[in-house]
Amino acid sequence: MNASVLLFSVDYDPHASAVAWALRRNGTPYRLNPSLRVDVATRFSIHVDDAEDHVSIDDVDSAQIRSIWYRRPRLPEAGSCLEADRGFIEGQWKYFQKGVFDAADDLLNTLWVNRPRAADYAESKLVQLQAARAAGLRIPDTIIGNHAPDVAKLIERCGKVVFKTFYPQSWDDSSKGITYQMSAVMLDAASDLPEPAIAMSPGIYQRYIEKSYDIRVTVIGCRLFAVRMRNASGRAYFDWRPHSHDHDMRIEACDIGAPLEAKLRNLMQRLGIVFGCIDLVVDQQGEIYFLEVNQAGQFLFVEELMPELRILRAMAAMLSAGSTDYGIDDGADVKLKDYLESDEYRELGSVRRDMGHQVAKEVS
Repeated sequence: MNASVLLFSVDYDPHASAVAWALRRNGTPYRLNPSLRVDVATRFSIHVDDAEDHVSIDDVDSAQIRSIWYRRPRLPEAGSCLEADRGFIEGQWKYFQKGVFDAADDLLNTLWVNRPRAADYAESKLVQLQAARAAGLRIPDTIIGNHAPDVAKLIERCGKVVFKTFYPQSWDDSSKGITYQMSAVMLDAASDLPEPAIAMSPGIYQRYIEKSYDIRVTVIGCRLFAVRMRNASGRAYFDWRPHSHDHDMRIEACDIGAPLEAKLRNLMQRLGIVFGCIDLVVDQQGEIYFLEVNQAGQFLFVEELMPELRILRAMAAMLSAGSTDYGIDDGADVKLKDYLESDEYRELGSVRRDMGHQVAKEVS
């Protein structure tokens, strides 16, 4: 292995593929791994003694690794083995990988984007809201749980409430060939709130902000990329995500100002992450509210709609530098539009998304 950047994700993830493409143009060696174990050739050695830890991966000292993008690692697979042994071997690798990631802060002294424990911590919506409040950001009145009477009181107090899930979910109806996807739902005084149904599954119930527009802030180390989003009529979307590629989606660069930027940096520091996509909304009076931050968020669509924002180049530059304080003009002038015209991007459409086979891609 001769990789100065490790990318933990499947190779058919567009973001991982795009960043790998950008690193190649930067001349930065990397390895794209779905998990710690890739194949029978994978070798790890972790020496723990009274003084320190020492790690080597495929005979390469961990000190040579500049940065690690902990995007969406998968559980290790046993590969070719006796079926009777598969559960044991995969269990061994699962707990080995968990141990490495749990100890990553001290075990691998390099730039993590983001550190595994911080990434898991930052996934909590409750933690995010508490951190945002502590950072001085406004947050909507929120109920998290499964107690219908409290949800009803929130609706009575706020008028309109948005129901959100903790993670995305979809259902396939094979008989009709239709996929149903869970999305945000508006609730008001006329909404039916069956206690058994609400009690069955906890959720997030949040005061609806009558907004003028949404703001998406992509934080990549020392740089913030902020955009304002609304439709062509000037109205805000109830939820912009399903409309991110609509013809009437309007997106423009947004100056969020130094005080708000300082609060967002405080939020990132409290969560312990160096990369994240922050969603804010601005109400009719101009007040700004924090909704959430996704520490493994999508950012390619922003540059696709606004090519002048060099977000892909920033991510590649940070990983190549191994530091959150990086020069965006260092390395090649990589552009998302060039990646979208590349063979790598065209190949993504032919890959089965449910593939279990793991493949490591290494470029020196």
